[in-house]
Amino acid sequence: MDENTLFAVRNLYYSGNYNQVIADTTAPRHRAQASAATAHEYDLFFFRALIALKNYAKVAQEITESHALGLQALKAQAVYLDAVQSADTAGRDAALAHLREMLQVQNPDDQNPEATALEVKVVVGQVLASEGLVEEALGVLLPHGNHLESVAVVVQIYLQMNRLDLAKKEVEACKSWAEDAMLAQLMEAWVGLRVGGGDRYQNAYYIYEEIATSSTSPTVKSMVGEAVCNIQMGQYPEAEGILQEALTKEPTNTDAIVNQIVLSTLLSKPAEEINALVQQLQSVAPNHAYLQDLDLKSSLFDRAAQRFAVA
Repeated sequence: MDENTLFAVRNLYYSGNYNQVIADTTAPRHRAQASAATAHEYDLFFFRALIALKNYAKVAQEITESHALGLQALKAQAVYLDAVQSADTAGRDAALAHLREMLQVQNPDDQNPEATALEVKVVVGQVLASEGLVEEALGVLLPHGNHLESVAVVVQIYLQMNRLDLAKKEVEACKSWAEDAMLAQLMEAWVGLRVGGGDRYQNAYYIYEEIATSSTSPTVKSMVGEAVCNIQMGQYPEAEGILQEALTKEPTNTDAIVNQIVLSTLLSKPAEEINALVQQLQSVAPNHAYLQDLDLKSSLFDRAAQRFAVA
């Protein structure tokens, strides 16, 4: 029973159904039957779901020094993300330094130190990659020893580095031992969308569609995935309908907003409509990477325009 429930919880988390993850990992009927190892995994996914929902304060408050090291890493990640969200540079640097230090911590009472080390490495790798420290992140995560979540972060980093060859190699190797895992299928979709081509886009769409239909109600995460595939295939009306539904479900979802901005631009929507979406993103996530990139390109354009200005 433990493994079946954990399998369901993992898939709920990877598909973006974070509220259901919280409900299932705290359900008394699951907790009563759980072994110590299973209870720990419930805790991991419970706090990961809270982080995904940006409830950083609750994570930081509930995880203490008495908790396992893997959970303490999640607390440090929550503190880091909260600092990023609030543009607290000092807090961000302190949290990053603390995460690096955690790589060296060992608990002599830990019954499964290898699993704990992997839990910490996944969190540290994610944070380092988000900082653009991709080489350091890979140094933390590799070799991954066929640990599925480590592989997923490594694939994301290779895509971030535009090393599609290495990302494809990781996915192909992963399919030999975890082909049916939802996370492995998601990796295949990520790579397919970056490599491109009609068949790859279509295959990625089928993956997101299957994930969306695996629950009673598709999650915003899976819907955004479907919309991105439709955009890549040039099916703009279909993408627009999916994104509008996603934003109705979750108006503050930054991935949905950004893709709606991209789609609106492709559809030559009025500038006022696109600007309204940009302002919506600014109100939700003022430090979002898309906005930073937009500011940079606007600055570069203004600088170039000045060179041709009439004196």
